[in-house]
Amino acid sequence: MPMTERDLDGVMAIENASFSDAWSRAGFEDSLEQPYALMLTAKYGENVAGYCCLYQMLDEGEIINVAVAPDCRGLGVGLRMLEHLLALGKDRGIIRFLLDVRVSNAPAIRLYEKAGFAILAQQKNFYQSPVEDGWLMELLVSPKMDTSSETWLAGQ
Repeated sequence: MPMTERDLDGVMAIENASFSDAWSRAGFEDSLEQPYALMLTAKYGENVAGYCCLYQMLDEGEIINVAVAPDCRGLGVGLRMLEHLLALGKDRGIIRFLLDVRVSNAPAIRLYEKAGFAILAQQKNFYQSPVEDGWLMELLVSPKMDTSSETWLAGQ
């Protein structure tokens, strides 16, 4: 479901438990107001179980954050949330998704590979706190086809 300002306490708890270089609350608040940002949460009852964020530029989407609450990890929350984010991005015309991940983050790399991402490049010293290389990962999807009769006939 779309992230709202009411979700930010739960989002910040997960963010701080998940990342050594966590985003600030102000960063999330700012992103919520941006038309190019797509921000989702997964809920377990009333609690935020996870969240993911995507920034869109034309037909390209950069997945900025994906995180799941420690007590909800390993339950498929991350994959379902990511698949939903990708589907919404495709509906918005995104045909290329990119993301960065620490080379040591094996669970996240497995998640992204399950979703269809492949490693594109290694980025030396990409992360700080601690300094670590990152993988740039990519997922290419087919553009949506317009099958209306006008478009179909115009191509013939």
